[in-house]
Amino acid sequence: MTVPFHHPDDQLLIGYASGQERAGKSLLVATHLAYCPDCRQRVASYEALCGNWFEELPCAAHDGLDAVLDRMDSLLTAALAPPEPAPVEPPAAERTCGRLVPEPLRSWLPDAIDTATDDGSWREISKGVWLSGWERTLSGTTIRLLRMASDAPVPAHRHTADELLLVLRGAFRDEYGSYGLGDVAHYVAGTDHYARGASEEDCICLFLLDGDLIFLDEDGNPV
Repeated sequence: MTVPFHHPDDQLLIGYASGQERAGKSLLVATHLAYCPDCRQRVASYEALCGNWFEELPCAAHDGLDAVLDRMDSLLTAALAPPEPAPVEPPAAERTCGRLVPEPLRSWLPDAIDTATDDGSWREISKGVWLSGWERTLSGTTIRLLRMASDAPVPAHRHTADELLLVLRGAFRDEYGSYGLGDVAHYVAGTDHYARGASEEDCICLFLLDGDLIFLDEDGNPV
């Protein structure tokens, strides 16, 4: 099994472990965990840590609110330190086989959405780039699938809020690197961005968007 190279950042993992992350991003993180033993280990460490945080905090009545906040900051800093690596075998129920989309995402998708067919399941937004007809909104995050043909470019655009991609099949590349099965790409507000399919088969990604996209011309101006 190939281990992903690009992971959700620690803030997302901690938010997921503590149950405080928004539902859409939690779905992406949980699906990434099916591919990634390293992040499963990190989340397990954060879950254990979160359970002990309040036991370790000073008493607010005795030490004051500032002391409580300072202690919370120090615990968060400790949480961001990477744990010692250890091989972790994925549970049998979470192993991916062939092109099977892992849980929990699999339960959300129509049966045939993982196949790159043109039966109405996809809407072409530019040459060789499609969005799925399937769409969900969770806690203000729009969730769809993005499909890129080999070497097909997604039009250049600027983000007004977070965008996340999780590769479910194939690969793509952008200004920041190359992304394969299980990898996560995270773009924040104000980022100018393009992507291009980078595998012989179509690349399919879980696509999360918190706000609007502004498409750009060749000079980087809004169109």
